[in-house]
Amino acid sequence: MAEDRPGIVSAVSQAVLKLDGNIVALSQTVLNDYFTIILIADFPEKVSAEQLRECVENAGSSGEFSVMSRPYQPSSTSSRFSSAESTQYMLTATGTDRKGIIHQISQSLATKGINILDIATYLEADKFILVAQIVVPSDINVRCLQDELSAIGVSKNISINLQHIDIFKATNRI
Repeated sequence: MAEDRPGIVSAVSQAVLKLDGNIVALSQTVLNDYFTIILIADFPEKVSAEQLRECVENAGSSGEFSVMSRPYQPSSTSSRFSSAESTQYMLTATGTDRKGIIHQISQSLATKGINILDIATYLEADKFILVAQIVVPSDINVRCLQDELSAIGVSKNISINLQHIDIFKATNRI
């Protein structure tokens, strides 16, 4: 994490390359002028988490980058969230900003075993906007889920909608 500026992805990827690594997955975003990145990299030689952390930290100016590094261990649950036993949906919520919206939606999803793969929220003036990609297990009735989310929306004075990811992609450019 660092204050945003041009060239951070270049600096971080150069640090990985310097250790003879290959980035296999990367997610990066800027939130309120702060740059964040999460990446998974393969290294042909044993590179310690400490070596990687130091190399990436040194890729920025002194004290510029805050870095955490640890060995990647594939999760035993990750396949459950991407298997044929579940379906991806896009959840959108819009309306007047109120405290607790994110908590109430995420708590409702969590109690049903619904995983959030990606979520972004922001305010435009006083309008709250949330977009989330979720994985709904096949044993969840999607129509009932939409009804429950709509009830949360009514209680928070927002509109909450679910859309199958294929329909969302067809009607929105991602």
